[in-house]
Parts: sequence; C-alpha cells; structure tokens
Amino acid sequence: MNEKLTKHLDGLFLPFGDSYAVKELKEEMLINLQEKFNDLKNQGYDDDSAYSMTIDSIGDVSEIIENTTVKKEVPEKQGFSQALLGLFGKKKESAQMENKDFSMIELQQSDLNGITKHGGQFNYSNLKGADFSHSDLTECSFKCSDLAGVKFDGANLTGVKFNAANLKNTSFQAAILNHTEFNATDLSGFCFDNQMFNGTIFKKSALINTSFKNATFRNVTFKHVDVKKAIFDGATMDKLTYAVLKGYKANLVNVTVI
Repeated sequence: MNEKLTKHLDGLFLPFGDSYAVKELKEEMLINLQEKFNDLKNQGYDDDSAYSMTIDSIGDVSEIIENTTVKKEVPEKQGFSQALLGLFGKKKESAQMENKDFSMIELQQSDLNGITKHGGQFNYSNLKGADFSHSDLTECSFKCSDLAGVKFDGANLTGVKFNAANLKNTSFQAAILNHTEFNATDLSGFCFDNQMFNGTIFKKSALINTSFKNATFRNVTFKHVDVKKAIFDGATMDKLTYAVLKGYKANLVNVTVI
C-alpha cells in the first residue's frame, strides 16, 4: 500500500517540478499519509476504506506548495526566546502574532501560552509538546501537523481545523470548541468531560472509548465515525445531535435531550 500512496503523491506533485522544497514536502506528506493509513488499519478499517480515507485527507496540494515553498525552522544558534520574537514580530504575551503562515515550521516544546493568532496556517508543522494554553487560535489550521503532547487547555479553538493531525496525548481541557473540526484524527481515549460543543464537527475520526461525560452538544456533526464505544453518560444534547448519534448506534441511555 505504501507504493500505491507513493504513486498517488507522484501524480499530484508532477505539475510542480522536482525542486528541493517540493521533494521535501512530498517526502514529509508520504510519511504522514503512511502513518495515517496504518492508524486507520489499526482501527479496523479494510485496505480500500483506509486508503480512500487517507487520500481524502490530503487537501489541495497546489495551495500547500504556494504557501510553503521553503521549509522554515527556528534558528538553532539563536536563543529560543529570541527566535520566537523573530518569527512573531513582537512579544507573544502582549499582542497578536504578525505572521500568518507557519506551515512546515519547527516549534516543538515551544512556550506559546497566551498568544493570539486568527486564521493562522500551522500545516505540516512540528509542534510536538508545545503549549498553546489560553491562546486565541480562532480559524487556525493544523493540517497534518504533529501535535503530540500539545496543550490547548483553556484555548479558544473556534473554527480551528485539525485535519489528519497527530493528536496523541494532546490536551483540550476547558478549551472553547465552537465549530472546531476534527477531520481524520484519532481521538480514542480522550477526555472531553463537562465540555461544551457548539457546531463542532467530528468527521472520519476515531472515538473509541472517548469520554463525553456530562458534556453539552448543540448542532454537532458526526460523520463517518464509529461512536459505539464512545461514552456519553450524563451528556445533554439537542434533538438533531441525538438523532444522528442514535443512527450510529451510540449508547445514549443516560442522556438528556433538549
């Protein structure tokens, strides 16, 4: 199947030449796609379904290449705080970050607590272990980014898109998740107890043993997901969300419908 994914990417990247930046982007995308395919297989999907879902997660390659022609990295020889200031343009604690495109950037273990960034692009970035607690990330995009161990505690994630991102051990405690989109992500075992979901989208995402105890759902979308093992004990939800979950055979025994 890796060969099939490689051929598909080769076809997508054919119009863009073979520059170093293009080759590097294609190689990183292939790694992410292979990991995505393997994750879907481990969730019980057959080869054809896993392959289709993996391909569907790619998005617009031309847009990615236009926005990211050269890989950006935090300078290793600078002090880390100085490097952050160089990227953001001003003190992160006091104002909105000036740049918008942070695609394919290396910011692992970064202290980004309390930043404000609307409409930012953090696609294909290494943000492993970063701290976005209490940040305002409205309408930001995290496509195929490594967010393992990232803290979004108390963050405003309104309209944020997590598309095929690595969310292993990511924390969303007390985060605002209005119209947030989780597309082709693995949320198995996550705890969303007591949280509010308004217009949130769960699409092609794993929700095995995901806990939504005492959570509130309004106009939430569940599409192509397996919620049979998700936990909704004590949750409150509108009639439409309830109907959708019931159609997916979720356990809704102790749920209040509003």
